[in-house]
Amino acid sequence: MADRSLSTARICATAAISGAAGAAGALATWCYLRQRCGSPWPQQQTHAKSSEESPTCRSAWLTETPGPRPRVILVATGSVATVKAPALAVLLSEMAEVAVVLTSAGSHMAGKVAGRYDAEAAAAFQQLQDQGCVQVLRDVDEWEGYQDVSLDTVVHIELRKWADLVVIAPCSSNTLAKLSLGLCDNLATCLLRAWDPDKPVVVAPAMNTVMWEHPTNSQHLTTLECWGYHIVRPASKRLACGDVGCGALAPLEEVMTAVRLAMQGFEGRRGRDAPGAWQRRGFPEWQSAM
Repeated sequence: MADRSLSTARICATAAISGAAGAAGALATWCYLRQRCGSPWPQQQTHAKSSEESPTCRSAWLTETPGPRPRVILVATGSVATVKAPALAVLLSEMAEVAVVLTSAGSHMAGKVAGRYDAEAAAAFQQLQDQGCVQVLRDVDEWEGYQDVSLDTVVHIELRKWADLVVIAPCSSNTLAKLSLGLCDNLATCLLRAWDPDKPVVVAPAMNTVMWEHPTNSQHLTTLECWGYHIVRPASKRLACGDVGCGALAPLEEVMTAVRLAMQGFEGRRGRDAPGAWQRRGFPEWQSAM
């Protein structure tokens, strides 16, 4: 009995110590999050509240009256270079209202992987989201929220109306091919298929050198350039895979320069929604009907 009592006492003591250590760990985590990103509680409360809101309420910002700043959508795809998307979003937020559209692979790269790559940029990106200064959308925001088709927002169409410019950076080889062929199987490519051709598009490809040199790239880029898209060519360097050659995402400063140049003279077209603007580039019977 004495031995059993002693064993029980040891178990209780161990549990108490473990509980204290767990509480201390939780407190340390909370302090870290508060220091880096602000209090974690508002983010948790917002997430819980959003599950109770209708899709229309969650996307109400899409129909707000435009302010004095331009509106830019950053599309980030499944390229390794998407680890730089948080830093690019922060830079864009200094000149514009920003919404970020992530593909499923891009969402992974822009999350924990980006946090390990550039913790400071990731923290700043998260803070902008917490403050409501940057909106982030994924495929789930397009398809899984519908409750009433006649009332709920068609996100890719409202995004088209909301934005003045879209920048695809990085643009993976897969998304580049989809874009040039008109494929649209996720939120990002649905948005780009519905995009107003009178509004500028900046495309910054990033991929392995061998993928960049594939002959389909020349065809796809020629198509996009014919549509008036601004192409930011990739840089040559040692890539994440270890290969050396062209294919790295261009420096963010170059992407930002392309965005500013694309926006020049665009202020007069703000707020325009021109359904059918592609007609003048389409079939002859469409052109003659204009």
